[in-house]
Amino acid sequence: MALAAEKGIDFGKQHLKKKEKAANKLNKEKMAKKKQSNGKSTEEDWEDVEEEGENGGAESSDEESGSDDEIDFAGIDESDSDSSAGENDQNNEDSEEEDDEDIPVSDLEDLDDEEKEDLIPHQRLTINNTVALTAALKRIALPVSKMSFSEHQSVTTSKPVEIADVSDDLNRELAFYAQSLSAAQEARKKLKAEGVPFTRPTDYFAEMVKADEHMARIKAKLIDEAAGKKASAEARKQRDLKKFGKQVQVAKLQERDKERKQTLDKIKDLKRKRQGAGTEATNEADLFDVAVEEEIGSKSSRKDRMGPNKRQKKDEKYGHGGKKRFSKSTDAQSSGDLRGFSSKKMKGVVKQRPGKARRAGKR
Repeated sequence: MALAAEKGIDFGKQHLKKKEKAANKLNKEKMAKKKQSNGKSTEEDWEDVEEEGENGGAESSDEESGSDDEIDFAGIDESDSDSSAGENDQNNEDSEEEDDEDIPVSDLEDLDDEEKEDLIPHQRLTINNTVALTAALKRIALPVSKMSFSEHQSVTTSKPVEIADVSDDLNRELAFYAQSLSAAQEARKKLKAEGVPFTRPTDYFAEMVKADEHMARIKAKLIDEAAGKKASAEARKQRDLKKFGKQVQVAKLQERDKERKQTLDKIKDLKRKRQGAGTEATNEADLFDVAVEEEIGSKSSRKDRMGPNKRQKKDEKYGHGGKKRFSKSTDAQSSGDLRGFSSKKMKGVVKQRPGKARRAGKR
């Protein structure tokens, strides 16, 4: 049923068509019986007409005219009228539709038993009339041997196409390409021999379907798209580099931590060895470890020396702990300190009074 639904088969419509077909068949049988009965009645009428014709009279002529009318109606019924022709056309169309709506045997498995009972199995008739087809081909075929190549431009290869494996798509396409290439080369030679031009001139100017402004807009759009793609690729590259830089930084930090840990382990081993130096003999590796420890110790001692100097400078600048009040008051020590005493500075300088003329000039 699913396959029938996918194919769009309407079983109700098919059932109605079958009923219509059966009704048409019954109508045809009734029409045939009616024709037979009409034929018998016409014969009886003709016999009556002959008997009355022997008796003569005007009545016979009237009866003949009446019988003629009946014969004409019967003939009209039997003739191919427009209505009967229409019915025949409709029947033909119905039969064609039924042929088009044939269901393959493989699709009958999904149908119900009730629907299978309404179906009529039949085999499609195929006709392959080779003689008629060959005769029709000869009637419409062109005399290629008598025509120039430029008129038909058809090339048939003399060598058959041989493919080892038909299922191999690559080899099959290559064989087709080689066949078409050889045919094109042969056609080129024939056209050159006939002097038919088939190549485009070098100065050929073909008008574009699109206007130049439209093509310029398309070009600008393509350039913008290319620039956007390039920018996105550059941004992606920068992101990757940033990630890589972070990875390198983390790796470097890990390496430093590892080196620091190794150095601390060496120092611990060195301390252990120096503790047992009186009992164990030292080798070159131990001496190297001792040198490393001495180097580390020398660095720490330099740092220790720098510490007091710095403290001394700070103390000189800001002072140090102790008494802060009365720091400028004199005491016995400061009174006995004569470093800032100078007798020359103690002597005063007597200024001479300017003369009368100078005093008058200053006024």
